[in-house]
Amino acid sequence: MRQKQEASALENETVSWWSWRPGIKPRNAFIIGGLLSLVALLLLCLGLFTLIFGIEDSVSQPLQVPGIVTQHRANSGDGQLRLRIRVHTTGFSDEVVPVVSEIEFHSIRDGDTILLDYSPNLHILYALEGNGQRHVLPNSGSSGIFVGAVALLLLGSVLLLYPAVLAYWGWRDLYDRRESRCEITGKVISLRAAAQTRAGRPGLTPRPTRTWYGVALSFIDTSALEQVMTFAIREEVYKSLRRGDIVHITYSPNLHYAYVVEPIEGGERAE
Repeated sequence: MRQKQEASALENETVSWWSWRPGIKPRNAFIIGGLLSLVALLLLCLGLFTLIFGIEDSVSQPLQVPGIVTQHRANSGDGQLRLRIRVHTTGFSDEVVPVVSEIEFHSIRDGDTILLDYSPNLHILYALEGNGQRHVLPNSGSSGIFVGAVALLLLGSVLLLYPAVLAYWGWRDLYDRRESRCEITGKVISLRAAAQTRAGRPGLTPRPTRTWYGVALSFIDTSALEQVMTFAIREEVYKSLRRGDIVHITYSPNLHYAYVVEPIEGGERAE
């Protein structure tokens, strides 16, 4: 009697379809998670190298590259003052157009030979030297480099977490496919067909313009760790099920990919 009351309560409560386990094929999860993890690692490496080189550049002497001022540009599209400088040093751009303050714009003349101060590792132009004076360029400080490096590190760290877990789950389900399949019997308490434009399952794997089909099961087997679980299923399986059906499901332990969903003949059905 108590079990029937519990089952009735489960059927009446709202089913949460959110799950960290996307229910996709292990092979697809391994590929998608692996590729996203590689992108995240690339961002982490880029941020780490930028941070290290930025710190080293901040305590190192600049690389001084000679150049000739060829033009003053006061009517640039963004309204800022610029100098056009021609450079003849291998490894650097043939021409640079840095933003300067009004002081540099009027004190440096066309035809002047000046020295351009570059950071030795990142090759960022941050100062001009000419006529016995050194002019630090606007917005050339190292703070922007450090902010960018930290942003890359944070983005890479956030992007790495779930894809790495997804790839691991996919690999485990592929590697232990036969030995660790889970089999359990449950009762269908809810079915869902949701058109997804952003994700194949709410909040997770991208599947544009496709319909996601799901089933929520209340497990009869007392060995189940959860009373209610949701699974992604194929369209034909969705159409063959009804609320109240008793089914036997075989699924992967990590991704919860449903390999087989079989209705049990003679089981109760509630229309």
